[in-house]
Amino acid sequence: MSMGGLFLNKTRIMEEDQRPQRPNRSRIPWSLQQLHQNSHEIASSASHHIHEIQDYLLQGLTPLISAPSAQIPSSPRNEPVLVPPPARVPVAPHENFIIDIEALEEQHRNAANEANAENGDGENGNPSLRNQPELQAAIAFAEKYVPFVLILVLKLVFDHRIGILVNLGLFITFCHANTVIKREVAKQGKWRVKNLFLVCLNLVLSISVIYTLLADHNLAYALVFIPPYSSPIDFWEVLWIVSVTDFVLRLFTILVKVIFVALPARLIAFPRKGKYYLFTERSSQLYRTVIPMQHWLYFFSESYSGPSKVFGVILSAAYLIFKVKSIIKKAKLWKKTLIKVLQSKTYGVTPSTNQIKEAGDACPICQDDYKSPAMLQCKHIFCEECVALWFDRERTCPICRAQIADDPSWRDGSTTLLHQIF
Repeated sequence: MSMGGLFLNKTRIMEEDQRPQRPNRSRIPWSLQQLHQNSHEIASSASHHIHEIQDYLLQGLTPLISAPSAQIPSSPRNEPVLVPPPARVPVAPHENFIIDIEALEEQHRNAANEANAENGDGENGNPSLRNQPELQAAIAFAEKYVPFVLILVLKLVFDHRIGILVNLGLFITFCHANTVIKREVAKQGKWRVKNLFLVCLNLVLSISVIYTLLADHNLAYALVFIPPYSSPIDFWEVLWIVSVTDFVLRLFTILVKVIFVALPARLIAFPRKGKYYLFTERSSQLYRTVIPMQHWLYFFSESYSGPSKVFGVILSAAYLIFKVKSIIKKAKLWKKTLIKVLQSKTYGVTPSTNQIKEAGDACPICQDDYKSPAMLQCKHIFCEECVALWFDRERTCPICRAQIADDPSWRDGSTTLLHQIF
């Protein structure tokens, strides 16, 4: 080998020795390792550029936001306008621009819950109802059955529309007549003939229309304990007979009171009329308590036949026991009122001459001389007329407030609104 060839070989060997050694490769393939490094570099670079863009945008928009009304100064035509660059506004750290997704979701969830609580409904309904299953069951029951019940009520009203309208008309007539009588009685003998005549005419026409046009004429027999039927009747027929009869009896009661109002003072003095109004009302209530008994007893006893007849008899006996207490109470009140009507003095007794002198020569109510003086149980003396008018409204002595009279109800000519069904 020549000297030149040896030199070249030696030079090649030295270059190979000076060549840097390649590091040992890891077990990860080259392509995956390179992709991992590139992804970190790209993510870091992108984040850096995004933050820079945010800084530039905030620096450019801040003058427009902070001073929106700033105007560019005017300048002559064809002359350039120099606009000063916006001042750099310090930008908050990058951490302030990070959006917390979980916090936003929590805020939206809380806002939705508050709105549902205010409206009373959420995804599963009212929270208060969720904790009360009994109430939920009641609401569900009402939603299921109330519409059907309303349908049945509408059918019932339509089927009995004539009876409902008749009773409504009788009630309106009764209320109007009762109000007029009370007003005329309060005038203390200065009543008007026209008002009394119109009330009588209205009542007579109403009763005539009921028994001639709207109901069977046999229904009038029920007013005098004569049954207007000969065969078993159902519940609605009994209710119709009892209701119409009670209304008509109250209208007759008002007619009787009209007669007492119209009587002149020489027949019945005005101060004594209060007890006649009371007696008329007590008699009417007692009669109206007894009159429906025959209809309900017939209904209970004749509703069954055969062995079931025993149950009807039991029902009739229970009804009688129930009614006896009410009848006895009304009878006692009627007897007490009758005794008051038969007494010569309305209240108290006639005082002696010495008792009148001790009490004074003037009535404490009218401040005038005594006219037919009456001494009460508390030993105070008044005019009979004055004290009678007083006890038509009160029940105590005008001086010492001792209770002398009973309840002044019905002494003003009024009639009870209570409808006697049974």
